[in-house]
Amino acid sequence: RRVLFRSAPAPTEPFEDLINIVTGNALGKNGASRVVPWLNTKSTSKPGEFLVVLSDPREKSSELRTALKNVAKSLPADVVNRLIVINADSPGENRRFLKKNGIDNLAMYCDEKREWMREYTVLGEKRWAMCMMVLADGRVQKLVREVDVELAPMVVKNAVKNL
Repeated sequence: RRVLFRSAPAPTEPFEDLINIVTGNALGKNGASRVVPWLNTKSTSKPGEFLVVLSDPREKSSELRTALKNVAKSLPADVVNRLIVINADSPGENRRFLKKNGIDNLAMYCDEKREWMREYTVLGEKRWAMCMMVLADGRVQKLVREVDVELAPMVVKNAVKNL
């Protein structure tokens, strides 16, 4: 199994199988093209557009949930609008968490079988952990494994600062 690293090609097919937490359906090609900037053929996607992905393979991860609360309220809107969260919880579980915590500015997707995470090698080295990556122009631009829950907003800010 290959391990993704900085500047590695970012496969787009795994996005097609992510589950939209609102509809409960897989994204498919059309949905993936709305999420992944370089697949978007409409004029809304400009060169240099990026996607920040925060992922956690653990079910009901308290670390991810704490990080999401902090990220949702502390990151600027232009970064949050380019951020998606991928976890192993069900669509219903994710909807309940967002509603209970009053979070309405984060896009979340489900990867219950952890296939996207496996493809992107973000399950964690020795243990399952939260990871953050920045994808742009079909490549992994930044990759941070084992993101510290308290530092998550700063990790994201620093990763997108020079893009």
